[in-house]
Amino acid sequence: MSGKTDLRVLRTRQSIRMAFYELIKEKGYEAITIQDIADRAMINRNTFYLHHQNKPDLLDTCTDELLSELKNVIVLCPFNMSPFQISTLETVMQTVLEHISQNTTFYYAMLIEENRIYQFRTKMENIIKDKLNEGWDLAQGSPPFAVSEELLLEYLVSSFMGIVMWWIKNDLPLPTGEVASQFSRIVAYGHLKAAGIAVGE
Repeated sequence: MSGKTDLRVLRTRQSIRMAFYELIKEKGYEAITIQDIADRAMINRNTFYLHHQNKPDLLDTCTDELLSELKNVIVLCPFNMSPFQISTLETVMQTVLEHISQNTTFYYAMLIEENRIYQFRTKMENIIKDKLNEGWDLAQGSPPFAVSEELLLEYLVSSFMGIVMWWIKNDLPLPTGEVASQFSRIVAYGHLKAAGIAVGE
């Protein structure tokens, strides 16, 4: 009996979250009411409060769980800056995009919508930055970089997030592997060389 109860609880939580994601995309976080969520999830308000204290609690739960999942999948990706290998950055990017493709509605609402949640992007950027920093740590003892390490890291993270947001905003126009491959080549060779554009002095 407890198994059936647990399954019902999980289904209710999932219904609440999916309703929340859809409503954020439709009308923005601030405009959503608990009644909106309950109606969309086809539950009553009392049932909602059995699972979440209020709307901010639901947002925090969804954000923390999704970003925890993201962190768990990319922590398995090897990454080293010395020597830099295109395939390792490609793997990180593809892993992130595949995770997003399974949760597109929420990521769209969090990153793209006019009423997006800005702290979500900051938390996501920090996860990406920590992963790239991992490569820096492994490269300790190598010759110093020719540019500021901090500036390079910010450039990579901003570029990474820019590609992710472009991909989500445009309804996933390219396969994850194609986006990851092109992004990694741009990082490795520079955008003009990667595009096949001749460069003169």
